[in-house]
Amino acid sequence: MRALMMAMMVLMGVATLANAGNFGKYGVSAQVPQGFAIQSPPGNYDGRRFVDRNGAEIRVWGGWRIENITGDESGMRDYYQEIGGVVTYDARGNGWYVLSGYFGQSIFYLRVENGMTCEGEEARASLEFIYPEDSRAAYDPLVGLLAKSLGFGPC
Repeated sequence: MRALMMAMMVLMGVATLANAGNFGKYGVSAQVPQGFAIQSPPGNYDGRRFVDRNGAEIRVWGGWRIENITGDESGMRDYYQEIGGVVTYDARGNGWYVLSGYFGQSIFYLRVENGMTCEGEEARASLEFIYPEDSRAAYDPLVGLLAKSLGFGPC
């Protein structure tokens, strides 16, 4: 019932995304749904993590472009496989990719895109959304909104 109520709120526009600003030293930005609490930054201050009371988690971070985006995607596929995940969807374009699938009782969605820091340096922005599979109806509508909000700035 909770999942149905949350899904209805999302579809009716009640669960809106709030501008949560830049996260970390790379200037990566995204909008985060209301009800997600920001957590302490990691020691290297490269991003932020947000959690809600239903077990969903959003991670937003940045990093330097050390390898091409295809190599980055391959490394993330390997990571999900190492933690017992199964990638069931992928997409890519010029300077971005998406991986999505399952691990355990959770769904994951990862979007990674190339961009520039506010100082003009080449960097990569990443957003990972992890949520309970049994709450899919409530969280699936947020995936596209989160993906569209990922970027850099404002500077």
